[in-house]
Amino acid sequence: MPKSLKDLPPAVVSLIFAVLGLAVAGIAAYFWVWPLGRARDDLQKKVDDLKAEIQRYQAVEQQRQEYLVRIAALQKKLDELRSIVPDEQATDQFVRMVYNAATGTGINLRTFVAQPQVQRDFYAEMPFASRLDGTYYALLSFFDRLAHAQRLVSVAALSLGQPQGGGMGAYTVLSSETVGANCVFITYYNRPQAAPAPPPAKK
Repeated sequence: MPKSLKDLPPAVVSLIFAVLGLAVAGIAAYFWVWPLGRARDDLQKKVDDLKAEIQRYQAVEQQRQEYLVRIAALQKKLDELRSIVPDEQATDQFVRMVYNAATGTGINLRTFVAQPQVQRDFYAEMPFASRLDGTYYALLSFFDRLAHAQRLVSVAALSLGQPQGGGMGAYTVLSSETVGANCVFITYYNRPQAAPAPPPAKK
């Protein structure tokens, strides 16, 4: 029986050293290399998770920006609609608008009397009985200006005749005037909607 490695054949000694080398390499891999590999895999997973989270945030941010653009567009449209049919009566502004249109076109607005309002489902009508006189072309220009006004206004019960007579109070009709008109101007405003009734309490 050999007492030392020297007594063993060289091939056996080489095999022993090879086995020892493999054992040492295995131990080193188990205690150092494999933990590093697991740590690397864990870090890579965290990086991948972080990238996925960033992509989700980017998608959410893009959607948020799109929503903000849509909200801004809808708000602009709502503001435009409110200027046409406001949420309040704004009677003074409407009267001023009609008078400015009349004076700007050479029309005499003799009568402008508010009538009872008409309540509809979602809006209210504000009628004003009116008497006008002036020239025929001035009257056309006056109605055209109202048709292009910012606030919605319609004309009802229009009747044309001589410029003399009609209206309230004393006034002088110029010889250059050729037509008089009676009509009702109607403008509109949104009615505030009642809040929905709360559901009945459960017994």
